[in-house]
Amino acid sequence: MGGVGKTQLAARFARQLIERRQLDLLVWVTASSRDAIVARYAEAASVLGLAGTSVAASDAATRLLAWLAHTERRWLLVLDNLDSPADAAGWWPPISATGRTLVTSRVRDTTWDSDTRSVIPVGLFTPDEAATYLHSAITDPTHRDGAVELAADLGYLPIALAQATAYIRERHISCAEYRHELADRRNRLNTLLPDPSVLPDEHGTRLDATWSMSLDAVDRMEPAGLAAPILYMAGLLDPNAFPAGLFTTPAALTHLSRATGSTQVVTPNQIRQALHHLHRYHLITLDISTDSLQMHALVQRAIRDHSDPDRTRRSGSATANALLQTWPDTERETATTALLRANATALRQHLGSLLHTPRIHPVLFRTGVSLGGTGQVAAAVDHFRSLHQIAERHLGPDHPDTLAARNELARWRGRAGDPVGAAKDYEELLADRLRLLGGDHPQTLATRNSLAAWRGASGDATGAATAFAALLTDQARVLGLEHRQTLTTRNNLAYQRGEAGDAAGAAHAFSELLTDQARILGPDDPETLVTRSNLARFHRIKGDISGALDQLTALLPDMRRILGPDHPDTMVVRHRIADISGIAGDPTRAVATYAELLTDRIRILGPDHPHTLTNRHNLARYQGIAGDPVGAAVALADLLGDQNRVLGPDHPDTLTTRRELACWNARTGDATEALRDFETLLRDMLRVLGSDHPETLATRQELIDTGGTSGGPGGAVAALTELLTDQMRILGPHHTQTITTRHRLTYWRTHAETAG
Repeated sequence: MGGVGKTQLAARFARQLIERRQLDLLVWVTASSRDAIVARYAEAASVLGLAGTSVAASDAATRLLAWLAHTERRWLLVLDNLDSPADAAGWWPPISATGRTLVTSRVRDTTWDSDTRSVIPVGLFTPDEAATYLHSAITDPTHRDGAVELAADLGYLPIALAQATAYIRERHISCAEYRHELADRRNRLNTLLPDPSVLPDEHGTRLDATWSMSLDAVDRMEPAGLAAPILYMAGLLDPNAFPAGLFTTPAALTHLSRATGSTQVVTPNQIRQALHHLHRYHLITLDISTDSLQMHALVQRAIRDHSDPDRTRRSGSATANALLQTWPDTERETATTALLRANATALRQHLGSLLHTPRIHPVLFRTGVSLGGTGQVAAAVDHFRSLHQIAERHLGPDHPDTLAARNELARWRGRAGDPVGAAKDYEELLADRLRLLGGDHPQTLATRNSLAAWRGASGDATGAATAFAALLTDQARVLGLEHRQTLTTRNNLAYQRGEAGDAAGAAHAFSELLTDQARILGPDDPETLVTRSNLARFHRIKGDISGALDQLTALLPDMRRILGPDHPDTMVVRHRIADISGIAGDPTRAVATYAELLTDRIRILGPDHPHTLTNRHNLARYQGIAGDPVGAAVALADLLGDQNRVLGPDHPDTLTTRRELACWNARTGDATEALRDFETLLRDMLRVLGSDHPETLATRQELIDTGGTSGGPGGAVAALTELLTDQMRILGPHHTQTITTRHRLTYWRTHAETAG
């Protein structure tokens, strides 16, 4: 069970090996989840030089296991607190003559039984062990009187003994005196606990008594009365780690001030004092290096069981508000955001419906946005699907929070690779917004904006432009021509017109919009900067390569100055500079720029973020254009494996990488295999994206170029004519694909006439 000292035993074993010089490598994994195991393996692989920062975590972890299987170095790998054996499936360390694997777990499971494993049950202290521990922990001999009896009173539970000895040392009392207080405290707690047998062998009751005595001692210290409400909040969080700064947020300070009955607001310094006292009494563990706290799960359980419903409601609301205030403004895959999501999950598990009524607490929305913002788009979809079901069940289908959950579900469904599904979801949501709010409500207008955007993302740029034009008319009437949302819709309308093939018209519209935004919002407004970026993009598309590169080069310093070097929009500008450099005939510069950008994306977003994966795609493409087609094909093949794992095989980005890989395979001489790849890919694109999507049309074009026609030049002419008709209808006559197909059709017609 928890609290018997499994981790300490494992640590002692590792120390003994080190002291005896029998160990070269120690890998310690807090095995709270599969992700935690893989991440720690990947970190070890990086330290050992087996994998660089650009290697995906799962690939790096696999390299570590392979290295452990063959190295002659002596190693110990500890999987600490592996309470879900399934989390280690596929990631179990290899059997090795030079290595050992040690697992700690509170789970009794037949999974552990194996010819190659020894299972060592770790129970409570024996009476002799408990007495020895008390004698070593209580340094004053005069305070040891009654130690044997105290050990029995505490049920030989190591964590309870640790708390008791801390109390005895601090209060300068004997074990016998502690026993008297413990007996009195336990009797009172037995009447307060909802169920004194919630934990096996009455450990819950014994731990509660010990915890209560320690807490009362801390609570009497200055600042008096503050420790208990802090613990009631902490008992609702993730025991592995929660941020110490959570308790100094405005929400926490307000709640703690009220909970202590103070007429003045509690100060952050008083919070830090109380946390220090709790740390001294072993009620929490304070890690100064990470400014985080840990709390034993059994202590948390005792605190939650001791709390009444009203206190739990107040503590839970304050903790949720404080957690929300702790969240950073920007999402990055860092230890901080992962820590906050883990604590939001724990809070949701402990509070249940208290976070769902009378409204969905905003921290639950923030958790889902955090998942998506750090690239875990599929997890974001699952999160908001669950949240929508909860909101509909608790609040009803027409509640604003239910509609908000539907909005987020549609958004992340699109970003997870299903733009058609996202557009359908927004279409259904729009009908309900119109029914409930009317056509002129800001949320109705926002839903129309999202619907038009995902229509464009699904390949219907013309339909998206039409929808944005209608929305612009209504926004100008309702909000005014100079409203920020109206200006944003002008940006979206210009963009979709450009995607529909009118690059010159888009550039002209962006130029007019830029003038208005500089006047209304100011030249340094983020949306003004985005318009400058889009203007350069469509100058490039309409053929002004040099002008576009000059515009972006001038824009980048402003982006860095105003938004910062790590802002996503700054990254977009760097991406476009790299792309235009390649188009302008300098693929070497494009490779160098994409390589630098990839390093920053991995640092900021992590290796599995969709933007990082897209960066790898573009880097590989220009690597091939720069003269290394074999290297491009290898890089794309590696990327494809990661995209299949992270995004799924039907994600549009995965399909695009398959097309690019087939192109480079064709150029490196394996045209037959490339032709089969194109044929298979086209079937998948028709199934996933539809026949009118630009990527589907591009794949048809590549298939024809690779030789995917029958009848020689005449067959190519027929296939290209059919393709050109579809491109004219869908993309328009000025789109790059349409122009390219027109040139190829002319070429094949000439060959057909010559052959004839």
